[in-house]
Amino acid sequence: MRIVFFGTAGAVPRAGDGNISFAVREGGACLLVDASGSPVQNLLRAGLDPLSLDALALTHSHTDHLYALPSLIHCLWLMKRSKPLTILTNPPTREKAVRLLEQFGLLEKEGLFPVEWIDAENRDSDIAADLRVRLFPVRHSVPTSGLRIEGGGAACAYTADTAPAPEVDAAVRGCQALIHEASGDAAGEPSLNAAGHSSAGQAGQAAARAGVGRLFLCHFDYRSPHRPEDLLREARSFFPGEVIIPNLFQDYEIRRTRS
Repeated sequence: MRIVFFGTAGAVPRAGDGNISFAVREGGACLLVDASGSPVQNLLRAGLDPLSLDALALTHSHTDHLYALPSLIHCLWLMKRSKPLTILTNPPTREKAVRLLEQFGLLEKEGLFPVEWIDAENRDSDIAADLRVRLFPVRHSVPTSGLRIEGGGAACAYTADTAPAPEVDAAVRGCQALIHEASGDAAGEPSLNAAGHSSAGQAGQAAARAGVGRLFLCHFDYRSPHRPEDLLREARSFFPGEVIIPNLFQDYEIRRTRS
């Protein structure tokens, strides 16, 4: 299973880093997680064919995770996509996503490819023979879903935006990698957790509890004085495995752990 990140920023991006979004591939299957930036351009930059995209997972309805959905649908329509696009999400996020698309009249476009909405929380969804996704509830300020993704004998989990939660711990067990938000440092945990976010230290603790081999940090708040490198050090103080600040458009392979 391979992962490529298109952005790792929280609500406010910076010149060299867009809002969090990434693609997961296994075999011939491709999943896009959240819709930010310019999705079609990002896929193309990563060497992926937008017309072959199998599914999109939307974690929640906050602007930085949803705003580029109209651009994705519009571009794929202009590119004359005919293949159905599966959108995995939870019901409240689906409601807002549909309303957003309706504002642009996109769902009524003549010749629009089929858009198949799936309430994927707490159930397995096979994207293709090679890729399986399960959404699970996390603790944020709006209804939000994390993801457990399995493919090629390996598993990876993404917390989305969340305060520490037992639901996250349960979903990550048995995974080889964890993608976890790191919206601040330990000193800011009370306010972070109250807003439905986690610190880098809490990301490290979650990875240690789950026994994963690799921890990817994301959702950096560039308005804070804490640089990603500072948060990396904090996470490492709790987690003995590999901690990574993702390089954008670099391929990361998640492999099955050898027994």
